[in-house]
Amino acid sequence: MLKFIPTVKKKSYQFLLLTGLWVILPLLVVEFLMIILEPYLFKGFFQYDPDIGFRVRPYTKGSNQFGFNDRDYPLDRTPETTRLLILGDSYGWVGGLLENYTAVLDNQLVHQFGENKIEVINAGYSMTHTGEQRKILEKYGMQYQPDLVILGFFAGNDFHDAQPDRKRIIVNDIYFDIHTQQELIIFGYPIIPQSRLLLLIQQKYKIFQKTRQNLFTSLTSPKSNNAEAEEEDPKNKPPLKYHWYSPGLPEATYLNIEMQMLDFYNIQNYESGKYQDRIQLIFENIAAIAELLKSNNTKFIVAIYPAAFQVDESLTQKIFQTGNLNPEDFDLFLAQKILKEYLDNQGIPYIDLLDEFRAEQKNQPLYLKNDTHWNKAGNQFAADILFENLVPVIEKIVKTPHP
Repeated sequence: MLKFIPTVKKKSYQFLLLTGLWVILPLLVVEFLMIILEPYLFKGFFQYDPDIGFRVRPYTKGSNQFGFNDRDYPLDRTPETTRLLILGDSYGWVGGLLENYTAVLDNQLVHQFGENKIEVINAGYSMTHTGEQRKILEKYGMQYQPDLVILGFFAGNDFHDAQPDRKRIIVNDIYFDIHTQQELIIFGYPIIPQSRLLLLIQQKYKIFQKTRQNLFTSLTSPKSNNAEAEEEDPKNKPPLKYHWYSPGLPEATYLNIEMQMLDFYNIQNYESGKYQDRIQLIFENIAAIAELLKSNNTKFIVAIYPAAFQVDESLTQKIFQTGNLNPEDFDLFLAQKILKEYLDNQGIPYIDLLDEFRAEQKNQPLYLKNDTHWNKAGNQFAADILFENLVPVIEKIVKTPHP
């Protein structure tokens, strides 16, 4: 009996050792390989960027050399051409290369000033706020040597999402929000305290579920107008293929997103200073952009884009009813008031689209159904407003000789 117990223990140790060698060790090897082979294994829409945290992968779904939703432009510009560069978030993507408001504005300005006389460069990145857009401008945008930079500020969530300690990174085609001071880099890529293999399996399962749901929807629902237009066009190739108009979220999900954004507009939250650090972060980055552009003799304008709940009164009522919220607890125009007061104090010009959007919404819908972005009419209307305001500014730039 005494000899039996050590034998059992010895076999148990051997079993654990073999388990480690045959199961745990291969898993560790896989995790290690997923780190060093990330550039070759993962080719999704986004990729890791050490400065910004992530970027759109160049030449993916219509993107250019810097991952912008635009064509390539020569970095050595000609003196005869006036260049506008537009910073922003996913508003620079919805509508694709042809119907996004930046492309519409480009066509309008070319018609006004002539071919090869003006270029509008769309430098928008999805999922970014002003702080990250400043880094995009510094790293990529200034290489174009723009004459005018327009910061597209989305009143819906640009204040809300500007968490001072957040760095959004892409790991194996999945995005994570990490603390800015806790980023560990090995082989040029970040290390995260989670299993990459497990995350990959979870991601693929979600994709499988979404694909199955989309298949069911396509079999049971009529086609969208956009899908019909693509099918009717036999010459439909990129960039025409990428219109980037969302089919819309489930209504409950969409309303929940709108309520999350609306939290910034809660008067009590504002007075208690809940978002003060995020407001300050936005202000600091706008000041940094203004200083950078001033040192390069580049003009700067902020364009303020309204949220759907600020424009569509029926949507606003539905949000309040769904969330059982008291309208008197909210100032629906708080973001514009805060931002415009700061810009006025700093002497930074701006274009506020709110009032005109509120008026036009009564004539036609400007936002996609169950989506926070503009539809085709919204992109067109935004371009119209910007065009009207920018022509006098550009005329002054055109009359001034380029350095």
